[in-house]
Amino acid sequence: MGSRWRQKARRDKIGCNGADAALTPASTPALALAKAPEAADESADAPKPATAAADPAVVPAIPTLAAFDTLLGHEPEVQATSCIAAMRFQEELAGMRRKHPAKTSAEADSQQMEEFETIQAIYGDTACVISAEGERPLVLRLELPVEVREGGRVTLLVGTADGPVPAGIITDMPPAKLYCALPGSYPIAAAGEELPAITLEVEHLEAHALALVEETLRSKAAARAEGEPLLFELATTLQEELLVPAELLLGDEEQGAMDLALRLLAHDRRARDERRQKELQACPVCFDEVPGSRGVFFEDGCDHFACGTCLGEMVRLYIAEANVDSLRCPVTACREPLAPSVVKGLVASDPAALARWEELSLTHCLNQMQDVTFCPRCDADGDGPRIPCIKDEDHMANCSVCGFVFCARCKGVFHPGTECPNQLDSLEARAAGRGPDAEKAKMELMTMRLLAQTTKRCPKCGEGIEKTDGCSKVLCQNCKSYFCWRCNKEIKGYDHFASSDCRLFDDDEIRRWNQQMRTVDREQARAQEARFLANFIDPE
Repeated sequence: MGSRWRQKARRDKIGCNGADAALTPASTPALALAKAPEAADESADAPKPATAAADPAVVPAIPTLAAFDTLLGHEPEVQATSCIAAMRFQEELAGMRRKHPAKTSAEADSQQMEEFETIQAIYGDTACVISAEGERPLVLRLELPVEVREGGRVTLLVGTADGPVPAGIITDMPPAKLYCALPGSYPIAAAGEELPAITLEVEHLEAHALALVEETLRSKAAARAEGEPLLFELATTLQEELLVPAELLLGDEEQGAMDLALRLLAHDRRARDERRQKELQACPVCFDEVPGSRGVFFEDGCDHFACGTCLGEMVRLYIAEANVDSLRCPVTACREPLAPSVVKGLVASDPAALARWEELSLTHCLNQMQDVTFCPRCDADGDGPRIPCIKDEDHMANCSVCGFVFCARCKGVFHPGTECPNQLDSLEARAAGRGPDAEKAKMELMTMRLLAQTTKRCPKCGEGIEKTDGCSKVLCQNCKSYFCWRCNKEIKGYDHFASSDCRLFDDDEIRRWNQQMRTVDREQARAQEARFLANFIDPE
């Protein structure tokens, strides 16, 4: 049996669907035994005992299906597999009790516990006793890692009508679970007298392949010499038999292979996350190495890492400055926007910051929408609510709050068929009068003239932009488009300045740069003079 399994395991692709593993009460004697122990007593093969205490069909040390489920802590998606393993194990335990009444000795108990402690020292907490204290037979569970034969990466394949289709690549396989019940006379008696009950739970193997591996382990147990330990040999043999090839065929899609692939991918993701939480990670902000559990992985985006302290301070600072567009990955070569779940997690303890971020994010999103404008009447004084309105092709917008129908360009009453009035002319006419309205118009006129000199609107999204210094190639922070500051045209690269009358640096910018350099030169000269004079000054 073992050689047949090895030939099967060495194939490039192994058929591994769980459809054949389904058991029914008629095909599972253990299930009938678990439901009705008295029915097993009436079978022709089982001898009738004289008393209930000697009844071999009553097995007090056998855990129930619910007990196995609770002890093993299975997830909902593998409940069926765990029940099958529990039923199979109950069947073998019941058969062992029927053929060999429970018997033990202090010497056998001592050697069993000594062997278990040795196994636990090797494999850690993955080895445990699941039978109640003092109950016999001693029931053990051992979780063993399933290793990959080539390169440490497994390509999962799902069979379809068009042939195998890749479902993903993983590096961590779910562990194999070995359940073993040691007879009361083990390891003193020879193997031929009483064999241990053995069953396996391997998520990626079909029932037939799993049976071949179990048969190999039983052959090892049958070949054990009197007094020799068995558990370590079973563990090493199991790991050798379960080596996974580089490509793993999970079966046909109709037989649940895709669900199995999703479970294997989810396990691989959990294993990777647990490993990264324990490993040291370098923060791109403070450059300190901290455990992954003390930072944040951007799993919904670039998957980079930053420590929680630096990232939290960065997020709170940008929210306070109303600069939500800068909430990006701190890795210089990345700069991918942070996922909303990351920002919420960092400011969850500060309700004010969280509310401000949500408001700024909504406003930023609305500003990027080309067909959205804001009602000028609801926010006439600049401190009212900003009500978004949808504008049509004629730039007409209707406020759903106050009902104002206005022009999205000039923010005045909608004027179909006519050009937008000049706001400067209107303000100048109002400012020529007298009274509070004239004073207000004068202030607005001065503001608009200053804005006309220092700001321009992005030719793509219409966002107002102020330029304080630098060249004539300007980046709009709202829509991320470049445009020329001199002619207000959208551009790409620097070819525009070589093929047009627009200059990359205007006279004012060159003059500002020369003045700055002269200031630097004077400061450097004074510093050099101070260092020279210091050589002639007595320190005392």
